[in-house]
Amino acid sequence: MERLLKEHRKEQDERRQRNDALRRQAVNATKEAGQALTAKLEGEQTRQRDIEQQAKQLKAQTTRYSKQTKQWLTLVDNFNVALKELGDVQQWASVMERDLTQVMGTLEEVHRGPPNTTSL
Repeated sequence: MERLLKEHRKEQDERRQRNDALRRQAVNATKEAGQALTAKLEGEQTRQRDIEQQAKQLKAQTTRYSKQTKQWLTLVDNFNVALKELGDVQQWASVMERDLTQVMGTLEEVHRGPPNTTSL
């Protein structure tokens, strides 16, 4: 009977040692998983901050480009107006030239006098 009791205690000790070893392995595995998860989350947070910073930079660049585009459009509109005015001046000058040519022709006729009627 004493032998049975010794065997029983020995089996219990071995079971306890196996359970303790398994418990230590589980604790270590849990600790490693926690560390890996923490590292992963920190990496994700870093990436998220980088993305947010890049989004802010992109927004600032877009705002600058938008302002610059508006300035360019204003310049183009002003240039178009100037071209139109130049075309209007050219048209006015053409009309004035034609009118002055007619006036000069009339003055030349007046200066020459009346046409000769002696040939009749």
